Amino acid sequence: MEFDSAVSPLRSTAGLGWTAAYGFYCMAIKPVRDTGNFIEPLREKCVADLHLGRAIDAIGMIDTLLSYHRYASDVCHPMVLPKISDETHHFFEAAGLKNPITAQDNIDFIPNSIHLNGAKLTFLSGPNSGGKTTLCKSIVHNQLLAQMGAYVMAEKATVNIADIIRYQAPKFDGLQDTEGRFGTELARTRDIFYTTTPKSLVIFDELAEGTTYEEQLDQAFGILSDFYSIGNNTVLVTHNHSLVARFKNAQKGQALQVEFVDEEPTYRVKPGISKVSHAAKVARRIDFSSEDRHKHMVTKGYR
Repeated sequence: MEFDSAVSPLRSTAGLGWTAAYGFYCMAIKPVRDTGNFIEPLREKCVADLHLGRAIDAIGMIDTLLSYHRYASDVCHPMVLPKISDETHHFFEAAGLKNPITAQDNIDFIPNSIHLNGAKLTFLSGPNSGGKTTLCKSIVHNQLLAQMGAYVMAEKATVNIADIIRYQAPKFDGLQDTEGRFGTELARTRDIFYTTTPKSLVIFDELAEGTTYEEQLDQAFGILSDFYSIGNNTVLVTHNHSLVARFKNAQKGQALQVEFVDEEPTYRVKPGISKVSHAAKVARRIDFSSEDRHKHMVTKGYR
């Protein structure tokens, strides 16, 4: 529409008035009309007609199943429906396991085969950037997909239902915490322990941090021994090879390590305990090695 000069000054006012009226209709009048004319009659019909309610639920379930199928057909990796069981103890076995999030668009993502059946304790050691945390998250993500009734990103998988899935990542204490980092971490571990059953899946990214090496070793050994007695699946990501060796000598659990070839990660896991540290290499990679610090201090005139 075009306005002549006599009407054109009113365009802004007319536009604001129309917008206000339309907004009032959408927020005040339309919801009331919809509720009275459609929502409430449909609710009453669903309550009175059991078959209609089941039909609506079925449509939602079909939509969910189709979304699972669509997701599985869109990714570039094999995905399968796992064999699900509900035994008294948790177990998780998968061949060619991948992470359904980070591998979704990455055709070169490296798979691993995981066997968490009867081990109770699984230790994952190795240098930084080897894929330890990614592997643990792959286990959790695929466990959740399996319990949803969805496809998992693996070539083959057998999964037992977990009543509780807990993942404890490092967390620093805040001003509201009175026990410091060690107490903060230990309180989170306590809450996990007291709710764990033989059907639970528990993953720790390090354990009993924030104290002396000797105390960390003793506390972690005692805590993990009690988890072992419960009989659930507990996975620990750790750099403490002495702790892993202690359990190996007691013939408890399984020890896995991330594989490196020529100091480069292959992102595969293999049996064993890693005693290798790439801390110096990481420091050089982020320009914080002793040479980098020395050069900075010379440049600033501190030396």
